[in-house]
Amino acid sequence: MATVFEVHVKLSWGPEKDYLVANDVEPGLAHRLATRENWQEVMIDALINVPVAPYLPDNAVLPPMATAKVISVRAVDDSDPAVADLQRTRSQFIMAAVWQKQDEDADYNYLRHDYVPETQEQIKADVAYWKNGTQTPAVVAKTKARIAKQEQEYAAAKK
Repeated sequence: MATVFEVHVKLSWGPEKDYLVANDVEPGLAHRLATRENWQEVMIDALINVPVAPYLPDNAVLPPMATAKVISVRAVDDSDPAVADLQRTRSQFIMAAVWQKQDEDADYNYLRHDYVPETQEQIKADVAYWKNGTQTPAVVAKTKARIAKQEQEYAAAKK
């Protein structure tokens, strides 16, 4: 049994979801958990990239991604059935103390990583939303269509 970290996030278009933190982020959180009383502060209100559709079994295509805001984080045992089916976040995240101070372009440039242009467009829209409340219904509609397509492909691949 090992400790993993579950984050509860909010997407810019409203839904809230739970994820496990990316494998390579876990050691840092484990160290904070062991050495600090307020270990969660590094993640609370952080912006983090998350998959918003399932990965296909062959992993040939990354699912659509979005930049969510972390609402809460908790340490859980990896044998907890409640976390067994959770997807993992991506490694890119920016602590609230950083993203709230730097400009929108700096936040976007870090979070956009090497994702496909459609995902980069959603990340840019998400950063604008978290920075200043900008709504981007056309971008969100395109992402929702990509999510639906990925979910259909996932269901077909599972048959």
